[in-house]
Amino acid sequence: MKIPLDKICVKSGVFCPSCQRKIETGVVTETDLKVLRELVNLEEKLKWLKKGEYVRSVETAEDLILLIKDRYEQNELMQLEKELESAFNKRVKIVEYVNDQKKIIEQIIAPASLLGVNKVWLPTGEEIITVRVSRRDRKFLKNREQYESIIGQLLGVKVKIAFE
Repeated sequence: MKIPLDKICVKSGVFCPSCQRKIETGVVTETDLKVLRELVNLEEKLKWLKKGEYVRSVETAEDLILLIKDRYEQNELMQLEKELESAFNKRVKIVEYVNDQKKIIEQIIAPASLLGVNKVWLPTGEEIITVRVSRRDRKFLKNREQYESIIGQLLGVKVKIAFE
């Protein structure tokens, strides 16, 4: 799997100047480091992992969300989720990275259905995204603030979820 750090640095825990700079500047977070270590270890067991690319991960109290590029088969993603769940003792959700923010949001909030996404640009240059979800699907998004935080961290924007 293609990762943002050198595999040797991740395995050893001793980072070269380039990898250290990525960690210090926040390009790679502590959560990313934990996930990368586990993915590098799993790569020997799950050979098909080599065809993908790791983008980013977000961790909450009970969930771990991974953003991964390239097409994996559904059974491969389910197997990877199970391996990571046993390693981290958390629910793991793998989201496939695409260039469409709306499709990424749909994957994160699933099984809730997405009605639409509205973007608002403030005079300060800041962008806020409003994710519109059906009122009937409120039960799937019990902790709205947590989902707003997850989507915001993965996409790098402020997010508000509105039920209609």
